[in-house]
Amino acid sequence: MRLLLVEDDPMIGETVLDVLRAEHFAVDWVKDGNMADTALRSQHYDLVMLDLGLPQRDGLDVLKA
Repeated sequence: MRLLLVEDDPMIGETVLDVLRAEHFAVDWVKDGNMADTALRSQHYDLVMLDLGLPQRDGLDVLKA
């Protein structure tokens, strides 16, 4: 299962990333809304964990797109 983690807080992102990878998920981590949009257009993900309060582009805008 391939996951996209969209989180700008390094402490939260690193913790979630470590836990998911320990469970053998393939995880890509991006830190702003523009990077999330790019990742979603270039790769298929089974699940997106999306922070709503992101720099560059709001998480709700990413979700709508």
